[in-house]
Amino acid sequence: MHGSEGALAGWNDVTCAMLAANGFAALAHRYNGVGDYPEHRNIDDVPLEGTVGALEWLRDATAEWACKIGLFGASRGAEKALLLAQLLAEDGHPALPAAVAVHSPPDAIWPAYIFSDFHTGKAWAGDWARPAWSWKGAHERTRPGLPLAAEHYPGPIFLTQGEADQVWSAEMAHRLVARLTAAGRAPEAHFFDGEDHVLRSPANDKAFAMRLAFLIRTLSASGSR
Repeated sequence: MHGSEGALAGWNDVTCAMLAANGFAALAHRYNGVGDYPEHRNIDDVPLEGTVGALEWLRDATAEWACKIGLFGASRGAEKALLLAQLLAEDGHPALPAAVAVHSPPDAIWPAYIFSDFHTGKAWAGDWARPAWSWKGAHERTRPGLPLAAEHYPGPIFLTQGEADQVWSAEMAHRLVARLTAAGRAPEAHFFDGEDHVLRSPANDKAFAMRLAFLIRTLSASGSR
């Protein structure tokens, strides 16, 4: 799942192509509409049930191979992946993914991303009272500012983060790892010195190889290709 750069920025499709080249059935999930980049749809009161439907569709489409389903998200997509995994686990929902991988995640729920707010020439002008996500038509569990309770998710979690991230501070990822570890749910976490929100090619290649190994280990029946 993409971040605030939008579904049609192309990153989702590249990621899916790379996963497919390594034997995975991959779905680029465009959770906030299909507006043209950069004039994409806002991340504003997006129903999380849309991603539940995508998980269920992928599970049904691959049922004859008894595939396990994983979830990967970057930036706002990482936030959504962790939040959805948490809620599905708390509700005992059958669409719960078998593994979750994230890049540059926050440790709390952020408010709506309104694209026009970023055309003001000023610092981010978002409304902290405006939710980015809804769950079952409500916002009690998706309210901006609530900590992400990823420790409620029982499956394995993989995390990558650039230490020099200028979009979302790496401190958020460090706090998330510390909270998971304290709860006995330590993730596989990799921090890259000197790297920004989007990793440069050598670091990105290394992160992808690590993520691929994690997905092979956690999603394939044998733990190997």
